[in-house]
Formats: sequence, C-alpha cells, structure tokens
Amino acid sequence: MAEEFRFFLRTGVWIVIAGVVYWLLSYELSGTILLGALLLAILAFVGVGFALAQARPMAEGSGLLAWLNRVIGFHERADAPAPLAAGAELVPLSSSSPIISAAAFVLVGLGLIFGAWLIVPGVVLLIIGGVGWLTQLDADADADA
Repeated sequence: MAEEFRFFLRTGVWIVIAGVVYWLLSYELSGTILLGALLLAILAFVGVGFALAQARPMAEGSGLLAWLNRVIGFHERADAPAPLAAGAELVPLSSSSPIISAAAFVLVGLGLIFGAWLIVPGVVLLIIGGVGWLTQLDADADADA
C-alpha cells in the first residue's frame, strides 16, 4: 500500500501547486473550485490510508515518527506484498476482433444519427467481434495450460 499512498500524496502536492498557479494566472473561480474538489477527494483517500495505517500493528518502534514512516512507506514490512502486484492477464496475442468491434461501434453510432439501416449491420458486426474476442481469450487460456 505504501507506493499507492505515496502516489496520491505526490498527486495532492501537484494539485495544490497547479491550483495556486492556475488561480494566480487566471483568477477564474470555477476551475479553481474544481481543482479544490479534486484535492478534497485525494485528501479523503489519504485519510482512509491514515486510518488503515493506524489499524496495522507497529513493526518497529512507537511514536509519531515510526507511525509516519509506516504510513508513507519508508520502512516496509518484510511480508508486505509488492506494490501494484497483479496476476497474469488474458490478452489475445493477435486478433482482428478488436478492430471489428470498433467498426461496429462506429456503425451503431452513425446509425443513431443517420438511421436504423446502419444500426443493423453494426449490431451484427458487434456480435461477431464480441464472440471472436471472447473465444480468442479462451483459446489463449487453453494454449497456456
């Protein structure tokens, strides 16, 4: 959790700097308020991180400095998971299904503007692309096993 927490801390610092520069250069109220709302959302996330860090047992030492080091992640526990660890993903190696699906979405969108005569082939292509995409994922999973 430490790397994710540090990411949000860095983002919060950047938002503060960007908000001050934005206000000083533009004096525009709505953009500054939106940057302030974004900062409040980041502070809420950081607050949850602080609350979760307090719930964890102290690994070494006690007091404010040890707690802050644990929260920010300067002293990670040895059994802590790797930051941003993720498992293997199922991604098709090569397939025309994403392009077919994209063309289908374009046809359906144009059909909403110009008429139903474009929606019908768009839906057919969307079904073909979706089925091809999903069966490609199954084929890749079977090939890896």
